[in-house]
Amino acid sequence: MRSTSTLIVLGLITVGLGSAAWLVASQRDLHDRLAVTSPALATGFVVVTSCAAIGLTSIGIWQFVRFSRPPKPPVKAPSDIIEAAEAQATRAELNVEKISDEATQQSLRNEIATIRTDAQHRRFHVVIFGTGSAGKTSLINALLGREVGKTEATIGTTAHGENHAYGLDDVDGSVILTDTPGLSDIGSGGVEREREARNLAARADLLLFILDHDLIRSEQEPMIALIKQGKRSIVILNKIDRLIESDRQAILTKLRERLRGLVKPEDIVAVAASPRPLPVRVMGENGQVTTIYEPETVDLDALHVRLAAILASEGDALRAGNLLLRAHLVSKAARDQISRERDARAKKVVEKFQWVTASTVFLNPIPALDLMATGAVQFQMINELAGVYSVEVSSSHLKTIAGQMVQTLLKLGIVEAASSLIAGIFKSSIVGYAAGGGIQGATMAYLTHISGLTFIEYFQRGQTWGDGGLEAALNRQFHLHSRADFLKEFAHQTVDRLKHKLFDETKQNAG
Repeated sequence: MRSTSTLIVLGLITVGLGSAAWLVASQRDLHDRLAVTSPALATGFVVVTSCAAIGLTSIGIWQFVRFSRPPKPPVKAPSDIIEAAEAQATRAELNVEKISDEATQQSLRNEIATIRTDAQHRRFHVVIFGTGSAGKTSLINALLGREVGKTEATIGTTAHGENHAYGLDDVDGSVILTDTPGLSDIGSGGVEREREARNLAARADLLLFILDHDLIRSEQEPMIALIKQGKRSIVILNKIDRLIESDRQAILTKLRERLRGLVKPEDIVAVAASPRPLPVRVMGENGQVTTIYEPETVDLDALHVRLAAILASEGDALRAGNLLLRAHLVSKAARDQISRERDARAKKVVEKFQWVTASTVFLNPIPALDLMATGAVQFQMINELAGVYSVEVSSSHLKTIAGQMVQTLLKLGIVEAASSLIAGIFKSSIVGYAAGGGIQGATMAYLTHISGLTFIEYFQRGQTWGDGGLEAALNRQFHLHSRADFLKEFAHQTVDRLKHKLFDETKQNAG
């Protein structure tokens, strides 16, 4: 194509130069002949022919420069970004192996494998969002040239995260189209659908947003939030076959105004993915008029042009940056899962020592020794929590912070401690032992619960209490976990444990 254009330009230049030479050679002779009749006419002739020669030559030279200029090369995927993505994936792999939950571990392993496969092959991930029933499935069907999903008016009829391979002319590589929750579903459906939408968008090389009208608030906010993730985006106005030209242009103009600075004007295009059949009245041989519906041609030209242009010129760079982002997301997901699993194990440690504290205090016949016993429990609990968070703490430091915790608990939980000590007095009689021991044990279990949660926060923060020190950290936990709620739950757990123990003993006796 370009070589043909170059030959044409060279031909024009040759003709131009030949014409200029002829004009120069014959100019004097023609000037002399015209000067005999009219000197002014002869002078005008010279001026006109000279300008024509200069203009023709200039046009030829300009066209030659224009067509011979090499095309702008596509943006190549920086090799250092690809290498960084692989390094990040390797680091993520190490964290994934530390995860206990097998389903989560396997899911993240699969994601790492997909990242590495995408790094080796030219696959572009295009994620499609739509507003309600704006025509996501119709668009995918039209792009693929086959039906891959039902086109219904009901919101949310398509399964989320469906992938479809799509071949695009002028693009070296394959395109993976991914369907998503509707934008209006995100706005009304809560946190889970929004999280799903954001995760799918984060893994995209390119985002497509399909609308069938101007943006409304419930659609605009989640759409802009997704675009602000920094992904290259195309906004598609669908169903233009139902709009008159003036309305179509008005909506496109409004969309470009609303999305100024977020989406390039040329990346807001109009299509008709599934145009309505056109009713045509036909007169039969018997003179009776009937109406038939003639299918209209799908119009995706503007979208094809933008897709091909973006992926051909920027696709590799978009893909490389997204590979690195996806590797970071896997690494973060692995760290978050490890953190959740550690927190879950830590809470089980705290729960265990709640019961140890309650049992110790209940069984201790001397009230004065209760706080000493509780301090020992604090020491052992801190030691096990440090192990959960892989923190090495010296024995002396453990004793120090355990002592500080008991002192601060007495200061802040004076009512709880007082009720515990008063209840301890009832232990002096056999009749009041059970009631008093139960009150005292449950109260001290609550304080152990509060101190345990405070130590979890301490290790989560990297062995610091945060602003306000230990006292402020304890106050936060007192505020978040009321004594009444804890005692209610503790009573339920006590009953369940007793039932379970009685059932086991009955079963053993029966055996």
